[in-house]
Amino acid sequence: MLLLAMIAFYSNALGQESLLLDELRQNFQEISSEDDIEQIIGMSIDPKDPEAPTAKAYQAASTCMMAEYVFSPIKKLKYFNQGKTSLEQLIAEEKSVENVYLRLLIQLNIPRLLNYYKNIDDDISFLEAELPAAKIDVDYKYTMIRNLVTLADKNELKEVLLGIKVTGTEKKL
Repeated sequence: MLLLAMIAFYSNALGQESLLLDELRQNFQEISSEDDIEQIIGMSIDPKDPEAPTAKAYQAASTCMMAEYVFSPIKKLKYFNQGKTSLEQLIAEEKSVENVYLRLLIQLNIPRLLNYYKNIDDDISFLEAELPAAKIDVDYKYTMIRNLVTLADKNELKEVLLGIKVTGTEKKL
């Protein structure tokens, strides 16, 4: 009986972890206002959760995105730097597909004037090598690639991104 209770608890805990990350992913894709970003940043993340680094990376990327919704150039830079620093720390601790994807997304989306573009080639290479085996829903992998292609400013870069395999068998985007 105790064993069944432990299995039920563990299964429930795993389901909740996935739900948190799924919710973060969906909310991140639907950001259209400052309130949306504040909702993501305000989500409670258990530091013991194995998916906490990825969840925190979505919060860090959202913090960077907050710069789009404030008027003051000083606040814009503050939000960008705060999110960038957090994201870089998370990548240094655990370089994962989603953490790198989020950094690449930001690098492709901000003005080059902010000097945050030096990891673009390395990030693309990392995604090429690691995305196919990543334990991420295939549909979300395609969403990731579509988002990156949409932000790419050069055709050569778009072609490279479109060439990234998400599984062993590919479908057209």
